[in-house]
Amino acid sequence: MNQRTLGWGLVALFLLGGSVYTVDARETGVVTAFGDPVRTLTEPGLYFRAPWPIHQVVLFDSRARMLQVEPTEMFTQDKKNLVVEPFVVWRVEDPERFLETVGSLSEVEVQLSDLVISRVAAGLADRELRSLFSVEGADESLLPEGVADDVARWASERLGVAVLDVRLRHVGLPLQNEQSIYERMRAERKRIANQYRSEGEEKATGIRAKADRQAAEMQAGAEREAAQILAKAEEAAARRTAETYSLDPGFYRYLRDVEALDSLLGEDTTLVLDSESPLFEVLGGR
Repeated sequence: MNQRTLGWGLVALFLLGGSVYTVDARETGVVTAFGDPVRTLTEPGLYFRAPWPIHQVVLFDSRARMLQVEPTEMFTQDKKNLVVEPFVVWRVEDPERFLETVGSLSEVEVQLSDLVISRVAAGLADRELRSLFSVEGADESLLPEGVADDVARWASERLGVAVLDVRLRHVGLPLQNEQSIYERMRAERKRIANQYRSEGEEKATGIRAKADRQAAEMQAGAEREAAQILAKAEEAAARRTAETYSLDPGFYRYLRDVEALDSLLGEDTTLVLDSESPLFEVLGGR
């Protein structure tokens, strides 16, 4: 074997080694011809290509990645400012589009951050602060409705990435406004408590007035019924007395005189009577 043959063999071996490449299961990529995409690689395996510089292979990590967006101050509908810290879970979905539009992980994260911040800020601008931090325990997401779907659609069409999830890692108040906002929230809770207390006192007053009126009506009814019973009893007594008097008027008068005398006399009573007085006759004066 001469040197020329050996040299051509080495060149052929070099070209063959440069034409074989592998795609890992965690990767996706694009084959380019002089910079233009000609093939998309989405399945793992062993592949062949024309030697460089005709073909080049650009591989990207296709695993899900989490992007933590920097805390950003945003405003609600009632002009209250909040510090919001979102995060995004994403992965490369269309490597050809990804290569054409951004080409690097750092660039796509910048664009995703800007997109998420703008969409979340627009969503919070349509909601009041009290709806985000309600004391009633309402089961409502802090992330504005439709933001995740909007971000996923835009990122798929423009960047070639799939947004798997968008969440708010933290929502807080700026330090310079935190105390004043807490004071307003406490004042609002106190106002509501006073309103409930006033309504309760008003209802209690109405209940007591109703109870007093019912008690007065019951007492008046009882007194009226007692008066009717007493009147009937006095009427019956008077009728019985009249019947008794009609049987023996003299004896009845005698009993009345005895009762009158008994009411006048005491232990140390001195009684002076006229001889014509009926009481003198009761004492046996005549």
